Amino acid sequence: MSPIRVFFDTNVLVYAHDQASVYHSDAASLLETAFQQGVQGIIAEQTIVELYRVLTNPVAMTGSPLTPSQANQLIAGTYLSGTFEILYPTLATIKKTLELAVSRQITSAKIFDLRLSALASEAAIDYFATYNMRDFQGISDLPTMLPHDVLAIIQP
Repeated sequence: MSPIRVFFDTNVLVYAHDQASVYHSDAASLLETAFQQGVQGIIAEQTIVELYRVLTNPVAMTGSPLTPSQANQLIAGTYLSGTFEILYPTLATIKKTLELAVSRQITSAKIFDLRLSALASEAAIDYFATYNMRDFQGISDLPTMLPHDVLAIIQP
């Protein structure tokens, strides 16, 4: 039997590393489950760049951002070590993203959420873990769930 495939949104990874967050415990538990190979963790290359941006931002990290070197070490050691499957967009991904954007009248930065949803749907995931449920609602066939709910299913 193949492992459960969980796509991690950037916010889940941020909260997993932010011990001050009210979401830290569940996000960190889900991340740890991927490292223990209880699930196949999946991220987009876009997520890696977004994670770096947030981790090095003093506003987002409430005054304690990581230095570029620290962020690089955390990302390389945690997400580029081979545990996570990393998805890259293809021409088909870009076309699907643009089709979704036009059909939903999406503008500005919301396009990035559509790109993640297009990648996730191509990857045959079981769950899309995010705290931004509203951003992904209404996108067909995207099994969007809060990390707490994913944990409840995979660790009954």
